[in-house]
Amino acid sequence: MKTWRYILLPFSLFYGIVVMFRNLFYDLGIFKSKKFDKPVILVGNLTVGGTGKTPHVESLVRILESERIAGATLSRGYGRKTSGMIDAKRGHTALEIGDEPKQIRQKFPNIVVVADGNRRRGIDYIFREHPNVKAIVMDDGFQHRSVKPSLSILLQDYNELEERNFLLPAGTLREPRSAARRADALIISKTPGFFSPMEKRLLKERIRLYASQQVFFTYMRYGGMFSVVDDGKPSLFDKEYYIERNYKVLCVTGIANSGPFCEYLTGKFGPVEHLEFPDHHRYRAADVKKMVEAYEKMPGDNKLVLTTEKDAMRLMQPELKEVYQHIPLFFISIEVGFHHDDYAQFKSFILDHLKPYTTGRSIFAAKV
Repeated sequence: MKTWRYILLPFSLFYGIVVMFRNLFYDLGIFKSKKFDKPVILVGNLTVGGTGKTPHVESLVRILESERIAGATLSRGYGRKTSGMIDAKRGHTALEIGDEPKQIRQKFPNIVVVADGNRRRGIDYIFREHPNVKAIVMDDGFQHRSVKPSLSILLQDYNELEERNFLLPAGTLREPRSAARRADALIISKTPGFFSPMEKRLLKERIRLYASQQVFFTYMRYGGMFSVVDDGKPSLFDKEYYIERNYKVLCVTGIANSGPFCEYLTGKFGPVEHLEFPDHHRYRAADVKKMVEAYEKMPGDNKLVLTTEKDAMRLMQPELKEVYQHIPLFFISIEVGFHHDDYAQFKSFILDHLKPYTTGRSIFAAKV
């Protein structure tokens, strides 16, 4: 642990006392939590970023779509320039609604996407203005206890399970680890791609589970290439085309943990140059010029720029496109993979939760 973190420990102690009393007041009913008549599925974590919430939210949206359940997502819209509530439309930019809502809006055109830091107000709005919506997936709301979700899913990074951590600001914990008792299910994210049943069993024995909690194990898998200039249209050629021709890669990231993405690119393309920005970085023309200059300085003609899906959402600003439109800039999609039979179990877990929420007619649409 870095020395400066120890200096901040007294502030973490004060922060922890505030969090403890806040949670106590909610537990005692002094502070009120609102429960809704329709299902609200929460996806959250105990740490500040980095557990892969957005791909997990997308996996839930896919489950809703597979069953023809009209769904919606609600998130704060971190990093946006606007405030208040926005019902996201296709034309909204990441600066207006945040990169996560922009990404979901672009990938799932048939669902409702709302950005609002006031989660209770956002849920009220969705159910009032979109009465066809049968379920909401709330992104990153574990600490927003003014809303009582019907189902709470907590993500924990596999790589941080054994690490010593502290509360903010000395560490990255928003709440003590004991707060995990409020979750109905745990997802251990970012596990290795190869994860044997024996490893799963041993890890389950080490994890501190509370009564009736379910646990699932996921990993991140990378998909196809998509053009940033063309607003996410698939690349004319897949990754293998560029790999076979020994293309050099400039990796551009502005996310919490860029290590796995860069390692993936290195494994596919060989050594990559890395231009790194802070998490949720709001790209400006000067940043993009720096990216273009780094690309142009790379030797040879076989070269391209690759970024993450979240970064791409922030780079799709019209004024930025004018700067990078002449270079091959692509993003690589990322999605959640479940180990062994975990996906079938997870889907059943979600659908079993949704079944009781009926009002005369089932929320499950008849399939034809």
